[in-house]
Amino acid sequence: MVSEDYEWFLNSLNEELDPEDLVEHYKALSDKYLAEAKELLKEGNLVQVSEKLWGAAALAVKMVAARRRLKLERHRSLWDFVSELSSEKQDKDIIRFFHISNSLHRNFYENQMNQEAIEIALEDIEQLITRLKQVK
Repeated sequence: MVSEDYEWFLNSLNEELDPEDLVEHYKALSDKYLAEAKELLKEGNLVQVSEKLWGAAALAVKMVAARRRLKLERHRSLWDFVSELSSEKQDKDIIRFFHISNSLHRNFYENQMNQEAIEIALEDIEQLITRLKQVK
């Protein structure tokens, strides 16, 4: 069985994507990963929670970029765009929260964060995503 996400990816390989479709796709995936992270937290699967939160944050950043007809494909481009948004909105928390998501991405490989740290990070990632959804 092919997942919806993978099917969308396959269908998009050889065609120009409508920017609004891409925005909606990134938003939906970000929301999905955030919801999955919350469920995995209940199960105590901190490593998977970490990666889902990283994905939710990164996709929310890509959502804003897609609204502006930009495509971010590397970690560096994500960071550059986050810095730009932070300056534009005069909101240093955008960088701080994205830094937390990057720590979560590292935790996926290192498994060093405890449950309390992950729970606090979840709150921050939710704030980041909420702020990013408001950015045009």
